[in-house]
Amino acid sequence: MPQHLRNRFNVIKPLRVFLTVYELGSVTKAAEVLNLTQPTISIQLKQLMELLGVRLYKQVGRKLVFTEAAAVVARHGEALFELLDRLEISLAALNELKAGTLRIAVVTSAKYFIPHLVGMFCQRYPLIDIELKVGNREKIRQRYLQEKDDIYLFSLLSDEMEKLAISFLPNPLYAIAHRCHPLSAMKKIQPFELCEYPFISREPGSGTRYAIDRHFEQLNLALKPRMVIESNEAIKHCVLADLGISILSEYALKPEVGDELVALPVEGFPIMTRWHLVRSPNRVQTALSDAFVEFITDQGEGLLHDIVLP
Repeated sequence: MPQHLRNRFNVIKPLRVFLTVYELGSVTKAAEVLNLTQPTISIQLKQLMELLGVRLYKQVGRKLVFTEAAAVVARHGEALFELLDRLEISLAALNELKAGTLRIAVVTSAKYFIPHLVGMFCQRYPLIDIELKVGNREKIRQRYLQEKDDIYLFSLLSDEMEKLAISFLPNPLYAIAHRCHPLSAMKKIQPFELCEYPFISREPGSGTRYAIDRHFEQLNLALKPRMVIESNEAIKHCVLADLGISILSEYALKPEVGDELVALPVEGFPIMTRWHLVRSPNRVQTALSDAFVEFITDQGEGLLHDIVLP
């Protein structure tokens, strides 16, 4: 594959290195991501400071402390690379090609299915690159407000997203327990019976937590949280350790359900929510992001049929 435009401008290579160091806050981590040695990283940073005539950071022990100038350089550097990416995509679109870099940011629960969709999209358009960011809902919402990415995936929308969102995929939430838990032997469970056992909960602000709280409020019931955990994987391990029951997205459960974890037959379950695709109203959209939206809305649910629970 030909080099991207951003990599053909050798004079700004040190800027690309700096942006990675600035985002990760570490030369060591940046070296791993960029597949460069730490001395090479240090040389690139020195070249950039000499070129710009400003000091970007100072070393305090093992920690990098960035200057005010570093924040300015990072902000304009990101804008510069974004312009180069958009130039590349626009030129490719003239030749009816979908090329360049697509930036996608998703909440943690979406990490179980988004690689499948992205992989299928890349098979259709093999010249593209994907930058995928995964984080908790608040982190991804901040990226949305800062307009850092082309596409965002949420299960819970903020007010400012409502008119811009495209609902594209069901997100059913199932109650789960260890196979030795007393509820696992029952053929039918009433929602109030879940409230009699310790519950492993997602953190406040997550889409899953919001949907669960709203569902039980409507039933005039309250669960008994034993732990509050940000990670679906950690929640599953707690349930596997028989520390309590939980409720998670269908996509977070496969392949564990049916082995040590059991989906409980609770009346009124699964709790039905949906995944939403959102784009910023102020960010200029490209042919590549338009193609991804069309792909995911037209084919997403059918393409994911084989990776959900039977």
